[in-house]
Amino acid sequence: MATENSFLNNALRGVGSRACSKQNLALTVNGNSTVAGTISIPDGSWYDACSIETPTAISGTPTSCLVRVGVTLHGQEIVADVDAKSQGHIAATIVAAFDKVAGLVGKNTLYIEVTTSGGTSSAGTINILSRYDAPVL
Repeated sequence: MATENSFLNNALRGVGSRACSKQNLALTVNGNSTVAGTISIPDGSWYDACSIETPTAISGTPTSCLVRVGVTLHGQEIVADVDAKSQGHIAATIVAAFDKVAGLVGKNTLYIEVTTSGGTSSAGTINILSRYDAPVL
């Protein structure tokens, strides 16, 4: 039996429609280390884009602050080692081998991490914004 939400979604958007969703994960860099976190997404989502925002350059002159996004712990299946130590916005390139439509089937967690190396006393925040189209139920 159809729920009220699924009935309204089908009436307004059409059967099988999707809603664009976004989630941000803020990772705080502190010294030469790896910091990580996860975001949960609905099964069957289609991955659309990854933006990396560094509001203020990471202090301590690190050699690199590499951001990676994957479907496994320490994975780089979606975004592979993008240096985000400088202040600014990066529209990260999704790895060519990742199927943006079928790549998240059966997966509900994205693993995101930043590995900082070089320099001294590196500190700051890097925001990773993931955008995906989720099935509307």
